[in-house]
Amino acid sequence: MAFEDLLPLVGHKGRFQILQALSLAVALIFLGTHFLIENITAFVPEHRCWTPLLDNTSALLNVSGNLNFSSLLKFSIPLDSNGKLEKCCRFFWPQGQPLLANVTGQNLSQLEMEPCVDGWVYDQSTITSSIVTEWDLVCDSWTLTSLSQSLFLAGILMGYLIGGYLSDRFGRKRTLSPSFFTLAVSSTGVAFAPSFQVYCCCRFLLGFSISGVLLGGGSLIMEWSTTQHRHLVAIMLSMSISLGHLFLGFLTYGIKDWRKLQLVVSVPLFAFFLITWWLPESPRWLIVHNKYNDALKVLRKVSKINGVKEQSVTAEALRSTMGKEVDAAPSSYTILDLVRFPILCKRTLCVSFKRFSIGMLFYGLSLDLQNLGHNIQMLQVILGASNFLSRFGTLFIMNCLGRRTIVVASFLLPGLFILSSTFLPQGILHAVLAMLAINCIVVCISCDNVYSVELLPTVVRNKCMGLSLTIDRLGAMLAPMINMLKHNIPAMPQIIFAIMAITSSLIVFFFLPETKNKPMPDTIQDLECGHSREEARPRDEGETLVKINQSEDCSRRLIENKTTVV
Repeated sequence: MAFEDLLPLVGHKGRFQILQALSLAVALIFLGTHFLIENITAFVPEHRCWTPLLDNTSALLNVSGNLNFSSLLKFSIPLDSNGKLEKCCRFFWPQGQPLLANVTGQNLSQLEMEPCVDGWVYDQSTITSSIVTEWDLVCDSWTLTSLSQSLFLAGILMGYLIGGYLSDRFGRKRTLSPSFFTLAVSSTGVAFAPSFQVYCCCRFLLGFSISGVLLGGGSLIMEWSTTQHRHLVAIMLSMSISLGHLFLGFLTYGIKDWRKLQLVVSVPLFAFFLITWWLPESPRWLIVHNKYNDALKVLRKVSKINGVKEQSVTAEALRSTMGKEVDAAPSSYTILDLVRFPILCKRTLCVSFKRFSIGMLFYGLSLDLQNLGHNIQMLQVILGASNFLSRFGTLFIMNCLGRRTIVVASFLLPGLFILSSTFLPQGILHAVLAMLAINCIVVCISCDNVYSVELLPTVVRNKCMGLSLTIDRLGAMLAPMINMLKHNIPAMPQIIFAIMAITSSLIVFFFLPETKNKPMPDTIQDLECGHSREEARPRDEGETLVKINQSEDCSRRLIENKTTVV
Protein backbone atom coordinates (compact mmCIF):
# COMPACT_ATOMS: atom_id res chain seq x y z
CA MET A 1 0.00 0.00 0.00
CA ALA A 2 1.40 3.40 -0.98
CA PHE A 3 0.97 6.44 1.21
CA GLU A 4 -1.29 7.88 -1.50
CA ASP A 5 -3.61 4.91 -0.81
CA LEU A 6 -3.39 5.33 2.95
CA LEU A 7 -4.61 8.94 3.06
CA PRO A 8 -8.18 8.15 1.93
CA LEU A 9 -8.50 5.78 4.91
CA VAL A 10 -8.26 8.76 7.28
CA GLY A 11 -10.00 11.23 4.96
CA HIS A 12 -7.89 12.83 2.25
CA LYS A 13 -10.22 15.79 1.66
CA GLY A 14 -12.03 16.09 4.95
CA ARG A 15 -12.53 18.72 7.63
CA PHE A 16 -8.92 18.50 8.81
CA GLN A 17 -7.35 19.23 5.42
CA ILE A 18 -9.69 22.17 4.88
CA LEU A 19 -8.97 23.74 8.29
CA GLN A 20 -5.24 23.14 7.92
CA ALA A 21 -5.09 24.77 4.47
CA LEU A 22 -7.27 27.73 5.50
CA SER A 23 -5.24 28.45 8.64
CA LEU A 24 -2.02 28.73 6.64
CA ALA A 25 -3.67 30.46 3.67
CA VAL A 26 -4.96 33.34 5.81
CA ALA A 27 -1.56 33.67 7.48
CA LEU A 28 0.12 33.84 4.06
CA ILE A 29 -1.99 36.88 3.15
CA PHE A 30 -0.26 38.88 5.88
CA LEU A 31 3.07 37.19 5.22
CA GLY A 32 2.80 38.07 1.52
CA THR A 33 2.68 41.79 2.29
CA HIS A 34 6.24 41.70 3.64
CA PHE A 35 7.76 40.57 0.34
CA LEU A 36 6.87 43.80 -1.48
CA ILE A 37 6.20 46.19 1.38
CA GLU A 38 9.38 48.14 0.62
CA ASN A 39 7.72 49.34 -2.58
CA ILE A 40 5.80 51.53 -0.10
CA THR A 41 7.96 51.83 3.01
CA ALA A 42 11.09 52.56 0.92
CA PHE A 43 9.27 54.79 -1.58
CA VAL A 44 11.49 57.58 -2.94
CA PRO A 45 9.35 60.73 -3.39
CA GLU A 46 10.26 63.77 -5.42
CA HIS A 47 12.72 65.83 -3.43
CA ARG A 48 15.00 68.86 -3.52
CA CYS A 49 17.51 70.50 -1.22
CA TRP A 50 16.27 72.46 1.76
CA THR A 51 17.13 76.14 1.10
CA PRO A 52 16.89 79.19 3.37
CA LEU A 53 15.31 81.27 0.60
CA LEU A 54 12.34 78.89 0.33
CA ASP A 55 12.07 77.04 3.61
CA ASN A 56 13.39 79.42 6.30
CA THR A 57 10.88 82.00 7.50
CA SER A 58 13.50 84.41 8.83
CA ALA A 59 15.43 84.35 5.55
CA LEU A 60 12.28 85.16 3.60
CA LEU A 61 12.10 88.51 5.36
CA ASN A 62 15.24 89.60 3.49
CA VAL A 63 13.81 88.65 0.09
CA SER A 64 12.56 91.30 -2.28
CA GLY A 65 8.78 91.42 -2.20
CA ASN A 66 8.32 91.30 -5.99
CA LEU A 67 9.61 87.72 -6.26
CA ASN A 68 7.17 84.81 -6.25
CA PHE A 69 7.81 81.15 -5.34
CA SER A 70 8.88 80.11 -8.85
CA SER A 71 11.40 82.95 -8.95
CA LEU A 72 12.82 81.96 -5.58
CA LEU A 73 12.99 78.35 -6.74
CA LYS A 74 14.89 79.46 -9.85
CA PHE A 75 17.57 81.17 -7.76
CA SER A 76 17.73 78.38 -5.18
CA ILE A 77 17.88 75.09 -7.12
CA PRO A 78 19.78 74.57 -10.41
CA LEU A 79 18.38 72.57 -13.33
CA ASP A 80 19.82 69.31 -14.66
CA SER A 81 20.45 68.44 -18.32
CA ASN A 82 16.77 67.48 -18.76
CA GLY A 83 15.50 70.82 -17.47
CA LYS A 84 14.35 69.34 -14.14
CA LEU A 85 15.29 70.47 -10.66
CA GLU A 86 18.50 69.01 -9.31
CA LYS A 87 17.84 66.66 -6.38
CA CYS A 88 21.24 66.72 -4.72
CA CYS A 89 22.62 70.27 -4.94
CA ARG A 90 21.59 73.93 -4.57
CA PHE A 91 22.94 77.39 -5.26
CA PHE A 92 25.20 78.72 -2.54
CA TRP A 93 24.19 82.05 -0.94
CA PRO A 94 26.53 83.43 1.72
CA GLN A 95 24.84 83.72 5.10
CA GLY A 96 23.22 87.11 5.59
CA GLN A 97 23.39 88.10 1.89
CA PRO A 98 19.94 89.44 0.87
CA LEU A 99 18.33 88.57 -2.44
CA LEU A 100 17.94 92.01 -4.03
CA ALA A 101 15.47 93.00 -6.69
CA ASN A 102 18.17 93.19 -9.37
CA VAL A 103 19.22 89.60 -8.71
CA THR A 104 17.11 88.51 -11.67
CA GLY A 105 19.75 89.96 -13.92
CA GLN A 106 22.51 87.78 -12.56
CA ASN A 107 23.95 84.99 -14.61
CA LEU A 108 22.80 81.78 -12.86
CA SER A 109 25.52 79.66 -14.47
CA GLN A 110 28.13 81.68 -12.55
CA LEU A 111 26.53 81.05 -9.15
CA GLU A 112 28.39 78.68 -6.84
CA MET A 113 26.68 75.37 -5.97
CA GLU A 114 26.86 73.13 -2.91
CA PRO A 115 25.36 69.78 -1.80
CA CYS A 116 22.24 69.54 0.36
CA VAL A 117 24.04 70.28 3.63
CA ASP A 118 20.80 71.23 5.43
CA GLY A 119 18.75 68.22 4.30
CA TRP A 120 15.93 67.76 1.82
CA VAL A 121 12.33 68.75 1.26
CA TYR A 122 10.12 65.82 0.16
CA ASP A 123 6.85 65.67 -1.74
CA GLN A 124 4.38 64.13 0.73
CA SER A 125 1.36 64.00 -1.56
CA THR A 126 1.74 60.26 -2.26
CA ILE A 127 3.46 58.83 0.85
CA THR A 128 3.74 61.01 3.93
CA SER A 129 6.55 59.01 5.52
CA SER A 130 8.98 56.31 4.41
CA ILE A 131 12.38 55.09 5.51
CA VAL A 132 13.80 57.28 2.72
CA THR A 133 12.30 60.48 4.12
CA GLU A 134 13.00 59.55 7.75
CA TRP A 135 16.68 58.70 7.31
CA ASP A 136 17.39 60.73 4.12
CA LEU A 137 18.31 57.74 1.94
CA VAL A 138 18.81 59.86 -1.18
CA CYS A 139 21.70 61.27 -3.21
CA ASP A 140 24.94 59.84 -1.76
CA SER A 141 22.90 57.38 0.36
CA TRP A 142 20.55 56.15 -2.39
CA THR A 143 22.15 52.68 -2.52
CA LEU A 144 21.10 51.97 1.08
CA THR A 145 17.53 51.17 -0.02
CA SER A 146 18.90 48.40 -2.23
CA LEU A 147 21.03 47.27 0.71
CA SER A 148 17.99 46.88 2.96
CA GLN A 149 16.21 44.86 0.24
CA SER A 150 19.25 42.63 -0.23
CA LEU A 151 19.59 42.05 3.53
CA PHE A 152 15.95 41.00 3.75
CA LEU A 153 16.47 38.54 0.90
CA ALA A 154 19.73 37.39 2.52
CA GLY A 155 17.71 36.54 5.62
CA ILE A 156 15.39 34.41 3.51
CA LEU A 157 18.46 32.76 1.98
CA MET A 158 19.89 31.84 5.39
CA GLY A 159 16.46 30.70 6.52
CA TYR A 160 16.10 28.30 3.62
CA LEU A 161 19.61 26.99 4.10
CA ILE A 162 19.16 26.31 7.82
CA GLY A 163 15.40 25.72 7.82
CA GLY A 164 15.62 22.98 5.21
CA TYR A 165 17.99 21.00 7.43
CA LEU A 166 15.98 21.65 10.62
CA SER A 167 12.71 20.73 8.93
CA ASP A 168 14.06 17.40 7.70
CA ARG A 169 15.92 16.72 10.95
CA PHE A 170 13.34 17.68 13.59
CA GLY A 171 10.06 17.76 11.68
CA ARG A 172 7.82 20.14 9.80
CA LYS A 173 5.78 21.35 12.77
CA ARG A 174 8.78 21.89 15.05
CA THR A 175 10.12 24.28 12.43
CA LEU A 176 6.81 26.03 11.74
CA SER A 177 5.79 27.21 15.23
CA PRO A 178 9.09 28.88 16.27
CA SER A 179 9.33 30.46 12.82
CA PHE A 180 5.90 32.06 13.19
CA PHE A 181 6.83 33.48 16.60
CA THR A 182 10.11 34.92 15.32
CA LEU A 183 8.28 36.31 12.30
CA ALA A 184 5.74 38.15 14.48
CA VAL A 185 8.40 39.59 16.80
CA SER A 186 10.81 40.71 14.06
CA SER A 187 8.14 42.26 11.82
CA THR A 188 6.76 44.22 14.76
CA GLY A 189 10.30 45.26 15.65
CA VAL A 190 10.71 46.76 12.18
CA ALA A 191 7.88 49.19 12.92
CA PHE A 192 9.67 50.47 16.05
CA ALA A 193 13.22 50.54 14.64
CA PRO A 194 14.97 53.69 16.00
CA SER A 195 17.68 53.70 13.33
CA PHE A 196 18.36 52.37 9.86
CA GLN A 197 20.86 49.85 11.24
CA VAL A 198 18.26 48.36 13.60
CA TYR A 199 15.73 48.41 10.76
CA CYS A 200 18.07 46.32 8.56
CA CYS A 201 18.71 43.82 11.36
CA CYS A 202 14.99 43.32 11.96
CA ARG A 203 14.36 42.93 8.23
CA PHE A 204 17.09 40.27 8.04
CA LEU A 205 15.51 38.35 10.93
CA LEU A 206 12.10 38.80 9.31
CA GLY A 207 13.34 37.20 6.10
CA PHE A 208 14.95 34.36 8.06
CA SER A 209 11.62 33.63 9.76
CA ILE A 210 9.63 33.71 6.52
CA SER A 211 11.74 30.82 5.19
CA GLY A 212 10.86 28.63 8.15
CA VAL A 213 7.15 29.35 7.73
CA LEU A 214 7.17 28.60 3.99
CA LEU A 215 9.30 25.46 4.30
CA GLY A 216 7.59 24.02 7.36
CA GLY A 217 4.04 25.04 6.50
CA GLY A 218 4.29 24.30 2.78
CA SER A 219 5.76 20.83 3.25
CA LEU A 220 3.30 20.05 6.03
CA ILE A 221 0.27 20.77 3.86
CA MET A 222 1.66 19.25 0.66
CA GLU A 223 2.52 16.00 2.45
CA TRP A 224 -1.03 15.75 3.77
CA SER A 225 -2.38 16.04 0.20
CA THR A 226 -2.94 13.38 -2.45
CA THR A 227 -1.70 13.62 -6.03
CA GLN A 228 -5.11 14.72 -7.30
CA HIS A 229 -5.38 17.64 -4.87
CA ARG A 230 -1.75 18.65 -4.45
CA HIS A 231 -1.73 21.25 -7.22
CA LEU A 232 -4.99 22.76 -5.94
CA VAL A 233 -3.50 23.20 -2.48
CA ALA A 234 -0.26 24.68 -3.81
CA ILE A 235 -2.06 27.17 -6.06
CA MET A 236 -4.41 28.17 -3.24
CA LEU A 237 -1.46 28.95 -0.97
CA SER A 238 0.32 30.94 -3.67
CA MET A 239 -2.91 32.84 -4.37
CA SER A 240 -2.92 33.85 -0.71
CA ILE A 241 0.47 35.50 -1.18
CA SER A 242 -0.91 37.40 -4.19
CA LEU A 243 -3.87 38.48 -2.06
CA GLY A 244 -1.27 39.83 0.35
CA HIS A 245 0.21 41.94 -2.47
CA LEU A 246 -3.27 43.20 -3.33
CA PHE A 247 -4.11 43.81 0.33
CA LEU A 248 -0.93 45.87 0.66
CA GLY A 249 -1.95 48.05 -2.28
CA PHE A 250 -5.34 48.83 -0.75
CA LEU A 251 -3.81 49.54 2.66
CA THR A 252 -1.54 52.20 1.18
CA TYR A 253 -4.53 54.29 0.13
CA GLY A 254 -5.52 54.69 3.78
CA ILE A 255 -2.18 54.36 5.61
CA LYS A 256 0.59 56.57 4.25
CA ASP A 257 2.94 56.42 7.22
CA TRP A 258 5.40 53.54 6.91
CA ARG A 259 5.54 52.67 10.61
CA LYS A 260 1.75 52.39 10.93
CA LEU A 261 1.59 50.29 7.77
CA GLN A 262 4.29 47.95 9.04
CA LEU A 263 2.49 47.56 12.36
CA VAL A 264 -0.90 46.77 10.75
CA VAL A 265 0.53 43.84 8.76
CA SER A 266 2.65 42.54 11.68
CA VAL A 267 0.46 42.31 14.80
CA PRO A 268 -1.96 39.65 13.39
CA LEU A 269 0.97 37.26 13.01
CA PHE A 270 0.95 36.64 16.78
CA ALA A 271 -2.52 35.10 16.42
CA PHE A 272 -1.32 32.77 13.66
CA PHE A 273 1.55 31.66 15.88
CA LEU A 274 -1.01 30.40 18.41
CA ILE A 275 -3.05 28.68 15.71
CA THR A 276 -0.08 26.59 14.51
CA TRP A 277 0.04 24.63 17.75
CA TRP A 278 -2.99 22.54 16.80
CA LEU A 279 -1.42 21.35 13.53
CA PRO A 280 -0.12 17.74 13.71
CA GLU A 281 3.19 16.56 12.28
CA SER A 282 3.47 15.19 8.74
CA PRO A 283 2.91 11.41 8.78
CA ARG A 284 5.14 11.07 5.71
CA TRP A 285 8.04 12.55 7.67
CA LEU A 286 7.29 10.36 10.69
CA ILE A 287 7.17 7.19 8.59
CA VAL A 288 10.38 7.79 6.66
CA HIS A 289 12.08 8.39 10.03
CA ASN A 290 10.68 5.08 11.34
CA LYS A 291 8.39 6.74 13.88
CA TYR A 292 5.44 4.48 13.16
CA ASN A 293 3.76 4.81 16.55
CA ASP A 294 3.78 8.60 16.35
CA ALA A 295 2.49 8.47 12.79
CA LEU A 296 -0.31 6.14 13.88
CA LYS A 297 -1.35 8.55 16.63
CA VAL A 298 -1.40 11.46 14.19
CA LEU A 299 -3.43 9.54 11.62
CA ARG A 300 -5.95 8.41 14.24
CA LYS A 301 -6.32 11.99 15.43
CA VAL A 302 -6.97 13.18 11.89
CA SER A 303 -9.42 10.35 11.24
CA LYS A 304 -11.47 11.50 14.25
CA ILE A 305 -11.51 15.08 12.95
CA ASN A 306 -12.61 13.83 9.54
CA GLY A 307 -15.21 11.46 10.99
CA VAL A 308 -13.53 8.28 9.72
CA LYS A 309 -13.57 5.07 11.78
CA GLU A 310 -10.39 4.76 13.80
CA GLN A 311 -9.90 1.01 13.29
CA SER A 312 -9.33 1.47 9.54
CA VAL A 313 -5.70 2.45 10.22
CA THR A 314 -3.30 -0.08 11.74
CA ALA A 315 0.42 -0.26 12.44
CA GLU A 316 0.74 -3.00 9.79
CA ALA A 317 -0.78 -0.70 7.18
CA LEU A 318 1.70 2.01 8.08
CA ARG A 319 4.68 -0.32 7.89
CA SER A 320 3.61 -1.64 4.49
CA THR A 321 3.10 1.91 3.20
CA MET A 322 6.71 2.55 2.33
CA GLY A 323 7.81 -0.98 1.46
CA LYS A 324 11.04 -2.76 2.32
CA GLU A 325 13.31 0.02 1.06
CA VAL A 326 12.33 2.42 3.87
CA ASP A 327 13.51 -0.06 6.50
CA ALA A 328 16.65 -0.87 4.54
CA ALA A 329 17.67 2.55 3.29
CA PRO A 330 19.22 5.19 5.58
CA SER A 331 16.77 7.81 6.82
CA SER A 332 19.37 10.54 7.22
CA TYR A 333 21.36 12.12 4.40
CA THR A 334 23.55 15.18 4.21
CA ILE A 335 23.82 17.61 1.30
CA LEU A 336 27.19 16.09 0.39
CA ASP A 337 25.60 12.63 0.20
CA LEU A 338 23.21 13.79 -2.49
CA VAL A 339 25.96 14.08 -5.12
CA ARG A 340 26.41 10.29 -4.88
CA PHE A 341 23.05 9.73 -6.59
CA PRO A 342 23.18 10.86 -10.26
CA ILE A 343 19.47 11.37 -10.96
CA LEU A 344 18.85 13.16 -7.67
CA CYS A 345 21.93 15.31 -8.21
CA LYS A 346 20.83 16.30 -11.72
CA ARG A 347 17.32 17.18 -10.57
CA THR A 348 18.61 19.19 -7.61
CA LEU A 349 20.96 21.20 -9.83
CA CYS A 350 18.25 21.91 -12.41
CA VAL A 351 15.70 22.85 -9.74
CA SER A 352 18.28 25.13 -8.12
CA PHE A 353 19.09 26.94 -11.37
CA LYS A 354 15.48 27.62 -12.24
CA ARG A 355 14.81 28.83 -8.71
CA PHE A 356 17.80 31.16 -9.04
CA SER A 357 16.24 32.63 -12.17
CA ILE A 358 12.80 32.89 -10.54
CA GLY A 359 14.19 34.82 -7.57
CA MET A 360 16.19 37.19 -9.76
CA LEU A 361 13.36 37.85 -12.22
CA PHE A 362 10.50 38.27 -9.74
CA TYR A 363 12.27 40.61 -7.34
CA GLY A 364 14.20 42.39 -10.09
CA LEU A 365 10.91 43.36 -11.75
CA SER A 366 8.44 43.64 -8.87
CA LEU A 367 10.68 45.72 -6.57
CA ASP A 368 11.24 48.22 -9.37
CA LEU A 369 7.61 49.34 -9.72
CA GLN A 370 8.43 52.98 -9.10
CA ASN A 371 10.20 53.18 -12.45
CA LEU A 372 6.94 52.19 -14.20
CA GLY A 373 5.04 55.22 -12.90
CA HIS A 374 4.64 57.60 -9.96
CA ASN A 375 1.26 56.31 -8.71
CA ILE A 376 2.76 53.56 -6.58
CA GLN A 377 -0.57 52.68 -4.89
CA MET A 378 -2.30 51.99 -8.19
CA LEU A 379 0.68 50.00 -9.50
CA GLN A 380 0.74 47.89 -6.33
CA VAL A 381 -2.99 47.16 -6.61
CA ILE A 382 -2.63 46.26 -10.31
CA LEU A 383 0.31 43.99 -9.50
CA GLY A 384 -1.57 42.22 -6.69
CA ALA A 385 -4.77 41.79 -8.71
CA SER A 386 -3.00 40.55 -11.83
CA ASN A 387 -0.85 38.16 -9.77
CA PHE A 388 -3.94 36.74 -8.11
CA LEU A 389 -5.65 36.19 -11.46
CA SER A 390 -2.50 34.61 -12.89
CA ARG A 391 -2.26 32.15 -10.02
CA PHE A 392 -5.98 31.41 -10.29
CA GLY A 393 -5.60 30.76 -14.01
CA THR A 394 -2.76 28.35 -13.27
CA LEU A 395 -5.32 26.07 -11.61
CA PHE A 396 -6.96 25.43 -14.96
CA ILE A 397 -3.92 25.19 -17.19
CA MET A 398 -2.25 22.73 -14.80
CA ASN A 399 -5.17 20.37 -15.40
CA CYS A 400 -4.68 20.59 -19.17
CA LEU A 401 -0.92 20.98 -19.58
CA GLY A 402 1.99 19.29 -17.87
CA ARG A 403 4.09 20.92 -15.18
CA ARG A 404 7.16 21.06 -17.42
CA THR A 405 5.26 22.65 -20.32
CA ILE A 406 3.97 25.47 -18.12
CA VAL A 407 7.36 26.15 -16.53
CA VAL A 408 9.12 26.24 -19.91
CA ALA A 409 6.53 28.62 -21.40
CA SER A 410 6.45 30.87 -18.32
CA PHE A 411 10.22 31.31 -18.57
CA LEU A 412 10.39 31.79 -22.33
CA LEU A 413 7.59 34.38 -22.60
CA PRO A 414 8.92 36.83 -19.97
CA GLY A 415 12.34 36.55 -21.57
CA LEU A 416 10.82 37.74 -24.84
CA PHE A 417 8.73 40.45 -23.12
CA ILE A 418 11.72 41.83 -21.24
CA LEU A 419 13.88 41.76 -24.36
CA SER A 420 11.21 43.68 -26.29
CA SER A 421 10.81 46.33 -23.58
CA THR A 422 14.55 47.01 -23.73
CA PHE A 423 14.11 48.83 -27.03
CA LEU A 424 11.06 50.84 -25.92
CA PRO A 425 11.00 54.24 -24.16
CA GLN A 426 9.40 54.65 -20.76
CA GLY A 427 5.62 54.69 -21.19
CA ILE A 428 2.43 52.65 -21.06
CA LEU A 429 3.63 49.92 -23.45
CA HIS A 430 6.83 49.49 -21.46
CA ALA A 431 4.79 49.16 -18.23
CA VAL A 432 2.39 46.65 -19.84
CA LEU A 433 5.27 44.42 -21.00
CA ALA A 434 6.85 44.58 -17.54
CA MET A 435 3.55 43.57 -15.91
CA LEU A 436 3.11 40.70 -18.37
CA ALA A 437 6.62 39.48 -17.60
CA ILE A 438 5.96 39.61 -13.84
CA ASN A 439 2.72 37.66 -14.22
CA CYS A 440 4.42 34.98 -16.31
CA ILE A 441 6.96 34.57 -13.53
CA VAL A 442 4.11 34.34 -11.02
CA VAL A 443 2.57 31.52 -13.07
CA CYS A 444 5.99 29.85 -13.08
CA ILE A 445 6.26 30.18 -9.29
CA SER A 446 2.78 28.70 -8.78
CA CYS A 447 3.46 25.72 -11.01
CA ASP A 448 7.00 25.20 -9.76
CA ASN A 449 5.81 25.00 -6.15
CA VAL A 450 4.15 21.74 -7.19
CA TYR A 451 6.69 20.67 -9.79
CA SER A 452 9.74 20.87 -7.53
CA VAL A 453 8.02 18.96 -4.72
CA GLU A 454 7.02 16.19 -7.13
CA LEU A 455 10.57 15.89 -8.48
CA LEU A 456 12.22 15.21 -5.10
CA PRO A 457 11.80 12.27 -2.66
CA THR A 458 10.29 12.74 0.80
CA VAL A 459 13.37 11.58 2.71
CA VAL A 460 15.48 14.49 1.39
CA ARG A 461 12.80 16.78 0.02
CA ASN A 462 13.29 19.69 2.40
CA LYS A 463 17.08 19.44 2.24
CA CYS A 464 16.97 19.69 -1.55
CA MET A 465 14.26 22.35 -1.48
CA GLY A 466 16.17 24.26 1.18
CA LEU A 467 19.27 24.20 -1.03
CA SER A 468 17.38 25.26 -4.16
CA LEU A 469 15.49 27.99 -2.34
CA THR A 470 18.76 29.22 -0.85
CA ILE A 471 20.04 29.64 -4.39
CA ASP A 472 16.69 31.26 -5.24
CA ARG A 473 17.47 33.91 -2.62
CA LEU A 474 20.93 34.41 -4.10
CA GLY A 475 19.22 35.40 -7.33
CA ALA A 476 16.80 37.59 -5.39
CA MET A 477 19.67 39.28 -3.53
CA LEU A 478 21.42 40.04 -6.80
CA ALA A 479 18.26 41.56 -8.32
CA PRO A 480 18.45 44.98 -6.53
CA MET A 481 22.16 45.17 -7.36
CA ILE A 482 21.50 44.36 -11.02
CA ASN A 483 18.86 47.10 -11.10
CA MET A 484 21.53 49.54 -9.92
CA LEU A 485 23.36 48.97 -13.23
CA LYS A 486 20.75 51.05 -15.04
CA HIS A 487 22.40 54.18 -13.68
CA ASN A 488 25.38 53.33 -15.88
CA ILE A 489 23.83 51.32 -18.75
CA PRO A 490 20.01 51.69 -18.78
CA ALA A 491 19.34 48.49 -20.78
CA MET A 492 21.74 46.21 -18.87
CA PRO A 493 19.28 44.88 -16.20
CA GLN A 494 16.69 43.93 -18.84
CA ILE A 495 19.29 42.13 -20.95
CA ILE A 496 20.50 40.09 -17.96
CA PHE A 497 16.95 39.18 -16.91
CA ALA A 498 16.02 38.12 -20.46
CA ILE A 499 19.09 35.88 -20.84
CA MET A 500 18.40 34.16 -17.49
CA ALA A 501 14.74 33.51 -18.36
CA ILE A 502 15.45 32.00 -21.79
CA THR A 503 18.32 29.86 -20.46
CA SER A 504 16.12 28.46 -17.68
CA SER A 505 13.40 27.48 -20.14
CA LEU A 506 15.93 25.47 -22.15
CA ILE A 507 17.33 23.70 -19.06
CA VAL A 508 13.88 22.64 -17.85
CA PHE A 509 12.87 21.46 -21.33
CA PHE A 510 15.93 19.27 -21.91
CA PHE A 511 16.84 17.96 -18.45
CA LEU A 512 13.70 17.56 -16.29
CA PRO A 513 10.86 15.02 -16.68
CA GLU A 514 7.10 15.54 -16.57
CA THR A 515 5.43 14.75 -13.21
CA LYS A 516 1.74 15.27 -13.97
CA ASN A 517 -0.52 12.56 -12.46
CA LYS A 518 2.46 10.73 -10.95
CA PRO A 519 2.83 10.00 -7.21
CA MET A 520 5.57 11.75 -5.30
CA PRO A 521 8.73 9.66 -4.75
CA ASP A 522 9.24 8.83 -1.08
CA THR A 523 12.76 7.39 -1.15
CA ILE A 524 15.88 7.89 -3.24
CA GLN A 525 15.36 4.35 -4.53
CA ASP A 526 12.15 5.49 -6.22
CA LEU A 527 14.27 7.93 -8.23
CA GLU A 528 17.48 6.03 -8.85
CA CYS A 529 15.81 2.72 -9.73
CA GLY A 530 13.63 4.39 -12.34
CA HIS A 531 10.24 3.50 -10.88
CA SER A 532 7.44 5.08 -8.91
CA ARG A 533 5.07 3.39 -6.51
CA GLU A 534 2.49 3.15 -9.24
CA GLU A 535 4.95 1.63 -11.69
CA ALA A 536 6.07 -0.86 -9.05
CA ARG A 537 2.68 -2.59 -9.16
CA PRO A 538 3.09 -5.37 -11.75
CA ARG A 539 0.27 -6.65 -13.91
CA ASP A 540 0.95 -10.38 -13.62
CA GLU A 541 2.90 -12.86 -11.54
CA GLY A 542 5.81 -13.13 -13.97
CA GLU A 543 6.24 -9.42 -14.00
CA THR A 544 6.12 -9.46 -10.22
CA LEU A 545 9.33 -11.51 -9.98
CA VAL A 546 11.10 -9.16 -12.39
CA LYS A 547 10.05 -6.07 -10.44
CA ILE A 548 11.06 -7.59 -7.11
CA ASN A 549 14.47 -8.64 -8.37
CA GLN A 550 15.13 -5.23 -9.95
CA SER A 551 14.04 -3.44 -6.78
CA GLU A 552 16.23 -5.63 -4.53
CA ASP A 553 19.29 -5.16 -6.77
CA CYS A 554 18.82 -1.41 -6.87
CA SER A 555 18.27 -1.22 -3.10
CA ARG A 556 21.49 -3.16 -2.53
CA ARG A 557 23.45 -0.76 -4.74
CA LEU A 558 22.02 2.29 -2.96
CA ILE A 559 22.85 0.89 0.48
CA GLU A 560 26.40 0.07 -0.63
CA ASN A 561 26.68 3.59 -2.05
CA LYS A 562 25.56 5.12 1.23
CA THR A 563 27.97 2.87 3.17
CA THR A 564 30.83 4.10 1.00
CA VAL A 565 29.92 7.71 1.81
CA VAL A 566 29.86 7.03 5.55
